[in-house]
Amino acid sequence: MMRTRAFPDGLAVLALVVSSALLQLSCEQLPSAPARASATAVRGVALTEWSRDAYSSGSARSAITRISSLASTHLMILSTAYQDTRASSALEVDSSLTPSEASLRDAAAAAASEGLLLAIKPHVDVRDGTGRSLIDPDDPSRWFESYRQYLLRLADLAESVGAVQFVIGTELAATLKHEDQWSRTISMVRSRFSGAITYAASWDEAALVPFWDEVDLVGIDAYFPITIRRDAGRFEILSGWQLWLDRLERLHRRAGKPVLLTEIGYRSIDGAGMAPYDFRPEGRVDAAEQADLYWGAIQAFGDLDWVVGMYWWNVRPAGPIGADNTEYSPLGKPAEAELMMSWSEP
Repeated sequence: MMRTRAFPDGLAVLALVVSSALLQLSCEQLPSAPARASATAVRGVALTEWSRDAYSSGSARSAITRISSLASTHLMILSTAYQDTRASSALEVDSSLTPSEASLRDAAAAAASEGLLLAIKPHVDVRDGTGRSLIDPDDPSRWFESYRQYLLRLADLAESVGAVQFVIGTELAATLKHEDQWSRTISMVRSRFSGAITYAASWDEAALVPFWDEVDLVGIDAYFPITIRRDAGRFEILSGWQLWLDRLERLHRRAGKPVLLTEIGYRSIDGAGMAPYDFRPEGRVDAAEQADLYWGAIQAFGDLDWVVGMYWWNVRPAGPIGADNTEYSPLGKPAEAELMMSWSEP
């Protein structure tokens, strides 16, 4: 997921304010039918870890089993490489923080045993805390060569374990100007991986991606701000999606490719819909609001034939389970029941 991003333009905010305000008085008048996902959709959850062997643990196996019990169809697993600063011209696999190949294979085997289809999503993090969207290497050619070495090893692994989707990059907005390097990267991945390829663009980056025509799916890390106040009602949440749905449909039509929400998620915190991308603020635990936001997203996207599905961010193998924390995980919270109900509906 992204770290810090600019807020959208003023016109978008105004539209969100107006649409939300019009519905505040009637926000308790809800659709009578439950939200449900399309029967053919990607119903996915991201399993995330930042250590060498965590995907091989018993807790990872238990988490995958629980994810499967939600009527999920897909599991996404994360691998992260690192660089020192945003201007570094090379990245590296960290021996203690980057999941090992054996660990990734263990997660893939566990997913297969549960009947889950697999997606692999590489990330790059900056050790000084800078957001990956600002990565802008001093020597782009050297950086892309380093990046491809990391990426192609994962593409080979993805092919060998039967993954169905592979993400070629995540929220690397400042590198998009090097379109020729990205085209070469995509071509090289295609020579190694036979499944669907996507790029995971941040919600406010997606319109700038120049190579959507070269991948199979328009990938969006969908942390759109959809509410303007705490404790928004369900109609207000659903209303907040309309502006962004219009923009995503225009992007889909321009790219000529289906849309996949490569990440979507909300913390179980009061006001979580106001800035879903920001994992840092403290706040009051509000698991019910998280569940309402899950409902709104599933309701908004469930019947759209140009959206192939979504991956919910995130479950950590050793992460807390229960309604007394403010993390993104839905496990042990009303959001888990919301997923189970919507994904289990025929």
